Amino acid sequence: MEERKFTVLYGSETGTAQDLSEHIWRESKKYGFKGKVLPMDDYNPLDLITEQCVLFVCATAGQGEEPENMKKFWKFLLRRSLAADSLSHVHVAVLCLGDSSFPKFNWVGKRLSKRLLQLGAREIIPIGLCDDQHDMGIAAVYVPFVRDMFQKMLLLYPMPAGQTAETKPRQFKWNVRVMENVSAETDKIWEHLPMIRSCKVLENTRTTHESHFQDVRFIRLEKQDLNWLPGDVACIRPQNSKESLKKLFDLFDENNLGLRRDTVISVTEVDSELPVPSYLAKSMTLETIATKYWDLNTIPRPRFFELLALNCENELELEKLKEFASPEGLDDLYSYANRPKRTVLETLVDFPHACSKLNIEVLFEMFQPIKARSFSISSCVESGSLALLVAVVEYRTMLKAPRKGFCSNWLKDVEVNDEVPVWIKRGTFRLPENRNTPLVMVGPGTGLAPFLSILCDRKINGDSGPLLLFFGCRNESMDFHCRDRLQELQKSGMLQLICAFSRDQEDKMYVQNRIRENGDLLRKFLQKDQGYFFVSGSMKQMPQCVKEALEEVLTPDYVKAMIDSGRYQEECW
Repeated sequence: MEERKFTVLYGSETGTAQDLSEHIWRESKKYGFKGKVLPMDDYNPLDLITEQCVLFVCATAGQGEEPENMKKFWKFLLRRSLAADSLSHVHVAVLCLGDSSFPKFNWVGKRLSKRLLQLGAREIIPIGLCDDQHDMGIAAVYVPFVRDMFQKMLLLYPMPAGQTAETKPRQFKWNVRVMENVSAETDKIWEHLPMIRSCKVLENTRTTHESHFQDVRFIRLEKQDLNWLPGDVACIRPQNSKESLKKLFDLFDENNLGLRRDTVISVTEVDSELPVPSYLAKSMTLETIATKYWDLNTIPRPRFFELLALNCENELELEKLKEFASPEGLDDLYSYANRPKRTVLETLVDFPHACSKLNIEVLFEMFQPIKARSFSISSCVESGSLALLVAVVEYRTMLKAPRKGFCSNWLKDVEVNDEVPVWIKRGTFRLPENRNTPLVMVGPGTGLAPFLSILCDRKINGDSGPLLLFFGCRNESMDFHCRDRLQELQKSGMLQLICAFSRDQEDKMYVQNRIRENGDLLRKFLQKDQGYFFVSGSMKQMPQCVKEALEEVLTPDYVKAMIDSGRYQEECW
């Protein structure tokens, strides 16, 4: 019988598309498909014509850019020499990961899908558009998408006679086993990767007043041999807190799982189609895995409940777990997990019978790897250190314990001489080649961060055109980040600084109000002198309000022309 092939190719920026791709690849084994799961740039695009079914999972990075690990693949697909029927024998599906608060929502996946169809590929099912803004997150789309895709694939390529998905053995990602009477080979994970540097902390200073509700940190790290340009981004993988680790190992002890902090773990491949990555290829203690690899703070997805249900013998728990794992149970899962932001660790506490049946192999499937967080760099490379401006996230939900941002709270607690794993990626801002071009920067709150890098670069290197910064915060005395530095640049004549302190007067004042007040200055910078306009900060309402204010000062058509030419740019989150 002809081999039934299913290949999964992904473009992933933070690791989410990769995790999802590997999960779908494992699901395909239930239906007897063979094939690899790879980043698009690790796949030879010439092999596409030999495929049967290919799933493309791609995230949209920044302002509609392709992730780094699919750029070469995408460039190949755009070749004009490719015939219109190049992929006429290939069935394809495209699953996109994006955020509808960004203007170019799932832009990369939409373009990829269109190009594949232009080359003659046959669509298995319509494109899937996952949205981080959905109440259920990406699960709202990917759960029914994956189910429907496999149903259609089984019509195209039925399973052999006498076989069903239920008769195929369950395949985990890797073989994971406990090693007796041996020592761990390493206590490092991400640090093994060549692009990562372990940078010592040089400074960790609070920039907001002690009585202010928001804790914001200015953190300086040693530079090592890292290089970056103004506007670039530092990627950091945090570590789980001592409190989270204690809760996890207490759960293991209470349920007699035989898993201790010093338990040594070995990870080996199940299938050559999915080798073990280098950072897990050496034996490590469970404490190292739990500290640096498992994300204990993430919200559980349907797959988590499916795995938790595997060996559960309690009927009530099993019924609820299966409900949360099903497409029909997404609404109930939202109420239980997504709305209150319940973590995977808290979820285990709620299902004690299921928790008591866990083993190390299932745990490796349940816990997602810690994903990197991105922060705009707030210094230039010539300054000799890498600086970050980090807002510490903490808020309340219906749960008793406050919700805390994973990475920001970890960074809050790092001390001088602690080490932080860092690597650099290209930012979304593209500065003009002519350094004498005027720059108008709008950065309320921690949106100030990338502009600190630009200002640092212009101060040290000397050559600079006019620089205008609109900065906004609640109170001049409470959360005016890097105040002394900005005012010093203002006094030197290098920077024009216009501030909006929203709560320091009866009528609230925001950066968009200041933009309207300074129309003559902006028309000179942006129309007469052909300057660039940059916006950085929260994606909620600010960017649209700023754009509308600038349209009043100039015209909507002129602002659109600036956007089209790259002279109006946003970096928002």
